[in-house]
Amino acid sequence: MQDTIAERELIGIRNDGEKVLLRLRIGRPYPASDIDWACPVAVDGLHKRLADQHGVDSFQSLALAQALCRKLLEGFVKDGGTILSADGTSPVDLNELFESGI
Repeated sequence: MQDTIAERELIGIRNDGEKVLLRLRIGRPYPASDIDWACPVAVDGLHKRLADQHGVDSFQSLALAQALCRKLLEGFVKDGGTILSADGTSPVDLNELFESGI
């Protein structure tokens, strides 16, 4: 990803106890064609390559990229994994990570 606009590092602990660095990255949305936009997204540590997320405009493609990050982390937890802060000291609540609480 060439133009990362948002990034978060976390520690994942797989259900077998293996620790893995999870690096969430979202890139700058770009016009993919005359009718849609795309937004690069990566969840390093879980997936080697993810497809850019396409939407009708830059806003939707960005929202879809963030939603994909959330779904992949939720799946990791559902499979028995644990997600910790980057320093490994505290659990991460996915609702707090992805929602503003407004």
